[in-house]
Amino acid sequence: MSRLLIIPGLFLIFLIPALRAQTVIPNPGFETWTTGSFSDPTGWDTPNQELMSIPFFGFPVVTKSTDHHGTGSYSAKLETKHLTLPSMDVPGFMTCGKLTVNITSGTFELTGGVPVVDQPTHLKGYFKYSPKGGDSCAIGIGLTKTTGTLKDTIAFGSFSTKDTVADWTPFSAWIDYISAAAPDTMNIIALSTAQETMTPGTVLYIDDLYLDYTVGFNINDPAAGIRVYNDQETSRLMIFFEFPVAETTIINLFNMTGQSVSAMAPCSIGNDRRIIRYTNMSKGVYILEILHDGKKFTKKYFLNL
Repeated sequence: MSRLLIIPGLFLIFLIPALRAQTVIPNPGFETWTTGSFSDPTGWDTPNQELMSIPFFGFPVVTKSTDHHGTGSYSAKLETKHLTLPSMDVPGFMTCGKLTVNITSGTFELTGGVPVVDQPTHLKGYFKYSPKGGDSCAIGIGLTKTTGTLKDTIAFGSFSTKDTVADWTPFSAWIDYISAAAPDTMNIIALSTAQETMTPGTVLYIDDLYLDYTVGFNINDPAAGIRVYNDQETSRLMIFFEFPVAETTIINLFNMTGQSVSAMAPCSIGNDRRIIRYTNMSKGVYILEILHDGKKFTKKYFLNL
């Protein structure tokens, strides 16, 4: 069990079987909600059930709001509130996994998720934020793979801010892959307050979530099994390899004088990905060169511009 008020690492806990279908975020526009003694966005779990079961003092921390983005009618409103009995501050918290909260002990357990069968590069959507007392929000995504009883983290990403955002604004969470394995489970979480010390009254609105698969694939490139995405937000070249058989591959990034500014040792690559970080490189034109199975792939990139 984990402490209810301790948030770091939450989006790395997931479990569900894989299905052969395109990855789908459940109810991404928060247009449908459950009804009854409490209400949750369909396909998502919150602490509302446990909190609303407290006689006289219970309340929801995630509610349906008519303040929305785009063409829909609703958004999800997450609000940090103070619970009188037992005395504790509770963040607005939702997940597309399963959240089990023990109010008495102030602990929670996060499991489950939804199937994922591909490899998105970003989690994106729209938000508004009104923090109190130095609070910061967090929207996170985690991808995992379960083999037998072992669950491995494949990728994760998060977006966080402590700034007041009064108008609907896009956010983007870069998904950082730390393993070449294909994930089978995705979980997304959102919190109005993402640290242990929190201030009641902090409000986060979320709407129109989606997964981005942006890549710079050109069918005229000599190596059709290679895709490159230049993520300018994080100053990275993300290289996707899609070959059925692993072959020796050499990756180099050259400046316009022919000097290698980033080189990877020869390695066997089939269905995989590699990342080149160019944060500290000078602005200018660079040449990415990939040698794979006797074929040469080259492409110009304008970096740090």
